[in-house]
Amino acid sequence: MRERFGDCKILNLIKIYMNFSVNVFLAMAVVIIIALHQPIYGSGPTTYTSYRVMETDLTSHPDTIPLRERFGDFISDQERNPFDLKDPKLITKKVEYDPKTKQYILTETIGSEYFRAPTYMSFDEYVAWKEKEQKREYFARLAGMSGGKNGVNLREDPLDKIDVTRSLIDRLFGGTSVDIRPRGNIDLIVGLNYYKNELGGRDLRQQQNLNFLFDMGIQMSMTGKIGEKLSMDVNYNTLSQFEFDRILKLNYNTDVWTEDEIIKKIDVGNISMPLRSTLIKGNQNLFGFKTELQFGRLRTTLLASQQKSEKQALQLEGGSQIRDFVIRADDYDENRHFFLSHYNREHFEEALSRLPQINSLFKITKIEVWVTNDRRDIENDRDIVLLGDFGEFDRLNTARPELIKKAGITNPDIRGEAELPSNKANNLYRKLTRNINDRSLTRVNTFINSTFGMQQSRDFEKVRGRLLNPSEYTYHPELGFISLSISLRPNQVLGVAYEYTYNGKTYQVGEFSEEIPEDPSNPGVLFVKMLKSTTQRVDLPIWDLMMKNFYPIGAFQVSSEDFEVDFFYEGISGVTSTTDDFSDRRNLPETNLANRNLLE
Repeated sequence: MRERFGDCKILNLIKIYMNFSVNVFLAMAVVIIIALHQPIYGSGPTTYTSYRVMETDLTSHPDTIPLRERFGDFISDQERNPFDLKDPKLITKKVEYDPKTKQYILTETIGSEYFRAPTYMSFDEYVAWKEKEQKREYFARLAGMSGGKNGVNLREDPLDKIDVTRSLIDRLFGGTSVDIRPRGNIDLIVGLNYYKNELGGRDLRQQQNLNFLFDMGIQMSMTGKIGEKLSMDVNYNTLSQFEFDRILKLNYNTDVWTEDEIIKKIDVGNISMPLRSTLIKGNQNLFGFKTELQFGRLRTTLLASQQKSEKQALQLEGGSQIRDFVIRADDYDENRHFFLSHYNREHFEEALSRLPQINSLFKITKIEVWVTNDRRDIENDRDIVLLGDFGEFDRLNTARPELIKKAGITNPDIRGEAELPSNKANNLYRKLTRNINDRSLTRVNTFINSTFGMQQSRDFEKVRGRLLNPSEYTYHPELGFISLSISLRPNQVLGVAYEYTYNGKTYQVGEFSEEIPEDPSNPGVLFVKMLKSTTQRVDLPIWDLMMKNFYPIGAFQVSSEDFEVDFFYEGISGVTSTTDDFSDRRNLPETNLANRNLLE
């Protein structure tokens, strides 16, 4: 049990002392000592006597600012009130060890005189206090808030002790050096393209055309290193034909700097996942995020990526490669292959029934193919009107087919000749060409809509068309279909005009460009057969003209020798079959074709 010297009377006297000189204080101290008839300290340096502090009620004289006098020592009784002033610097505080009593003496002196009565601490109390004090100074020093000079805690500016530009970067990247080396070039093409053509019967807007040109090509590679931990490798080329030529790698490796980090590696961009197991195979071409963490002896790898490659086994026999191709039924070559008419579509299988001999009297002798002119070509272009009902005997797009009466081929000689595609198959072409003024650019839309009840983009289209070169398409003269070299975009239209012979007679669908030349003084349109419109509706007959039996396999120079093809149906349990068989079948379950091979 420790005792403290003084009471409330002494407290008041000590407060008064703070306003007087040191000599006055010494005199008052002598008077107090005599009045109490007890010595504060003996003649020796280790003989001390102290008294318990008497508590009194101070609420009768409250201070304006809440203050509390300290009665204990400067270690165990520290005041945290922000309104209390700190002890003046002339008070010297010491902690000294007394080898005789084996205790630590705490003193507060002014000059050679004691300001407060000395107190003591046992060895265990001192060790506990010193440990707590050293911990506080250590964490304060780590936070940059304390200096700890000569055992005194000094509040300092954190920026004075933390070098953000070096300490933080050095810890994150293992150094402050930055080495980035870019190579390559960036090509920019910016300009205006202006042309004027007063020929061809174009209006003023079509005669002059001004386009803004902008093109950019990037060919860049960059290698870099930040510190010892972070490295990067970037290779980007807009003209690259292959995806693996474009590389983006960011590698963060802490093993080159220290072995104590939890985060061992971080890879971003092109990554790999090699595995030592033979049961589960890894992958060498991935794109994503990969990190390796270590917790003691446990090392984990986390990966989130997208696979950029696939493995294929190649089999070569006699200098040729043998491969398997798997194609789904809905992966046909879209917007490239078209029948010229519904007659050709309906007689397609009949013509192929006696292969290799094609059983058909139909043979194309002349053809012109038109598409939307989106290339700004000024040669072989003109205004065209495409109609889906051109040359059709009964498969009409028009919502009111009674407005297009069936005329039929006069004097049919054989069966089916009345259904042949021709400008005379119905009265559409005859009514369109009856009045030369109906070809006018300004009247043709109104005339077609009012006369036949047709709607644009469903039944007909009027566009500025471009005549394709023979190298841009191929056609089969006996089966009656065309194949374009590239697929059409959804907003492009396709029209044809063709001439063919059947059983020695010649028929024509649409108009050829040389038949109706452009007149600059009276520009007019050219009528052709529409095979594709800007709105591809599956509920219209024109949808059936796009062929859906061409499938690209991505191979060239395929030999017919050892070529095998088969059709399979994927069984789905609970949907199309009552069994739980998920294997591929060569027949359709639970239909009238259940026992027939799909290849038939």
